[in-house]
Amino acid sequence: MLTTQIAETRYDDTEMEKAVIFRELVPEIPSTTYATFGLYKYPAKFIPQVIAYALRTYSQPGMSVFDPFAGYGTVGTVARLYGNNYELWDLNPLLKYFHSVSVMRPVKLDSVGLVRDMRTYEKHFEPDWSNLAYWYPENFLPMLHKAWGFYHSLEDGELKSILLIPLIKATRYFSYNDEKRQKLSRSPIARKRTDRLECHDWQDIFFGQILTGISQVLASLEEYQALEPNETVKATVRAGINGLSSELSQNHDILITSPPYLQAQEYIRASKMDLFWLGYSETEIKELSKKEFPYQQVPIIPIHSPTYYNCLTDIKEPHMAQLFEQYFCGVLGTLSHVQANISKYLLLFVGSATIRTKPIPLDHIFMEHFEALGWKHEVTLVDTIVARTMFFYDKNPATQSRDRRMSTESLVVLSKT
Repeated sequence: MLTTQIAETRYDDTEMEKAVIFRELVPEIPSTTYATFGLYKYPAKFIPQVIAYALRTYSQPGMSVFDPFAGYGTVGTVARLYGNNYELWDLNPLLKYFHSVSVMRPVKLDSVGLVRDMRTYEKHFEPDWSNLAYWYPENFLPMLHKAWGFYHSLEDGELKSILLIPLIKATRYFSYNDEKRQKLSRSPIARKRTDRLECHDWQDIFFGQILTGISQVLASLEEYQALEPNETVKATVRAGINGLSSELSQNHDILITSPPYLQAQEYIRASKMDLFWLGYSETEIKELSKKEFPYQQVPIIPIHSPTYYNCLTDIKEPHMAQLFEQYFCGVLGTLSHVQANISKYLLLFVGSATIRTKPIPLDHIFMEHFEALGWKHEVTLVDTIVARTMFFYDKNPATQSRDRRMSTESLVVLSKT
């Protein structure tokens, strides 16, 4: 269990905003992709150093933490390193799959034999996806059907978990999807990739990627185990649920979360390719998509923030104003719904966003709202974004203005008064 003390990095209460580099404050996690933190490029993933800093600064072993927008499940993966019990929620069902892999103990297996069995498996799995042929070259589909047929033939357990992420990544690589865009989308770049694959022994490439992926998962599990996670912590993982209408299983000491980005909330649409192959139906995925904040009928709540209303007044396009309102009512509605069950801290990791080039200071809006609900603002720690995973535009496609996407993110620390 990680126990490094960092009392020297605590700040004076009068310093309400402080520039930091979380990656430097937590050197025992050498990169954002170390161990199992980098097994899958989940959109807008919470970097582990932020959570590690927060937990070792504001928690003690035995305290419980909660993340209502858990995504990949990094809060739980880090919580085990500090002996914290935890509860994770997310609308996306992938949470339960990815998190279960991330916290596994290392295993011994015959990966060559496993891939050989997959390659010779004959029974097909057909996803319930009417647009399947739109996303894959026809030549690749029989191989994919057999590979996923093998996956679904396995009993739930270690083999299935180890195989999951390599199979998902290889299946995406053999599709027309552009890997650098957050939403599922075809592109000329992706088409060139599949054209190149068809000119080679693509079956060897596909199964070779899976074999390499299994080795990477096993190595990552060894790295995670070297961090000495606490095996006795209690975990509750609830995937596929709507946080606006769900109740906590218990009270918690700390809420720590990275809410959805203001204009990047369609995580189900980004993940639906994976969900189809995992066996979710079109009906199930459509129902989940309807619950994302841009599409859900979000109840209007009071937003206790003058900054919020100043920003809303500046938004002249009705549909953008509606998106703005739905986002804050959804995110702050969820957080306000559960904050009464949190006894010590709210730790909110947010970025400054823009709507039509107008800055939206999410950290100030969140801070003002929760101060009005009785929380005390301790400090806001501002971290510089070092790298982006997703596609970067010189110009915003919607406005043709220079891309002004956020360059910093902030950890807003609020304590119970």
